[in-house]
Amino acid sequence: MKSTYVNWGDTDIYRNWDFIGAGIMYDKELEKLSHCSHGNKEKEYCHTCECYPDDTHQDNKPVVNYAYPLFSEPDEEKIIKVCEETGCTVVYNSQDDNYYLALTGCGMNLSQDIALAYIIVDGCIEWGFLENVSVSGAFSVSKEDYQIILNELERQLAISIDNQTRKLKEVTEQLKNDLPLAKGA
Repeated sequence: MKSTYVNWGDTDIYRNWDFIGAGIMYDKELEKLSHCSHGNKEKEYCHTCECYPDDTHQDNKPVVNYAYPLFSEPDEEKIIKVCEETGCTVVYNSQDDNYYLALTGCGMNLSQDIALAYIIVDGCIEWGFLENVSVSGAFSVSKEDYQIILNELERQLAISIDNQTRKLKEVTEQLKNDLPLAKGA
């Protein structure tokens, strides 16, 4: 998998990167706060409603200095699902006009979060990432999500094995049919 190194702490980060997930989640919390009946609209937070737009914005910003390219442009519903159900967010790079996943947490193996986020947005795990997904138990995802990840891994690995087996047969046939090269030729 081709991940991209990004220094999220760089002061010029906003020149090329847009924190799409953080912005959408912030707007979602502001909308929730706009319906607050506790008189806290002006404070921009409400403990009773458990509505904290600024915290939500911060919680959905990238932390680990890598970005993982997406195959497709995610819609708002998928971005919200990624932000709410995984330790990832969605970012956009205006320089290369692509969307990426980025981790919003660190400290443990979050490969399952990345895999689940890929499944949510692209419908499959990025092919180059298959072997990196931990299968030693549900670390940072629910048991249900872990089962979804395992099922997708099984499906994609079976396809990969079939493709590699087919290619191996082609190579073997070519080796049988080609005459060996003469020495010095």
